[in-house]
Amino acid sequence: MKKIIITIIAVTLSVAASAQVPYFAGTVGNGKLYGYTSLKARPGINAQETYTTFQYGTSAHTAAGLDLYTGVGCNYLGVLFRTGYKFNQWFGIGGQLTPSFDLSNNMKFSYLTAALYMNGSITKDGKLFWCSNTWWGVNDGADNTITNWEYLGYSIPFKNGHSITPMVGAIHSWKFDQDVDIAAGFYYNIKNWDFYVWGNDFLKDHPRVVAGIDFTF
Repeated sequence: MKKIIITIIAVTLSVAASAQVPYFAGTVGNGKLYGYTSLKARPGINAQETYTTFQYGTSAHTAAGLDLYTGVGCNYLGVLFRTGYKFNQWFGIGGQLTPSFDLSNNMKFSYLTAALYMNGSITKDGKLFWCSNTWWGVNDGADNTITNWEYLGYSIPFKNGHSITPMVGAIHSWKFDQDVDIAAGFYYNIKNWDFYVWGNDFLKDHPRVVAGIDFTF
């Protein structure tokens, strides 16, 4: 029973962890490689998590790759398939499917994550924009989950070509059966690199803090 409970908790955490920073509709681009890694922690308790993904653009609008999630006492490998299309600066839409397997249990299937990404500009200059991520988790041995992450962001360019983009948003279950959570953070862009500082659960005793980095080549 204890093992079952730990597995259920781990799966729930891993689905939420993959959605911590905002994701956008577009894919990496044909023949390009995208990588992202992050460390998540809750200061004051032993709850470290990591998430790493590598994705390769198989066409202008599709990508495939692998991801790895680790938490306290668990680790999962995911195989992801992603597509996305930007209709214009005001609206883009994309989707992702990621079946994940338990590395500690002979690669047993553990959960399937389906994601819907949407984003677009609010102002004509593109600096103010919106972003929505919907995450549906189909879990083996646990209840399925469906959550939404909505963000507003504002990009601030610098003369050296770098930029910083603060974002703030809300996280909630589609059932609206619990408190709405606030998430906020920023990413700093230097050419092909982005550096993330993020967080959520600010009103709880142990908020989650995220530090991440990604690249595109």
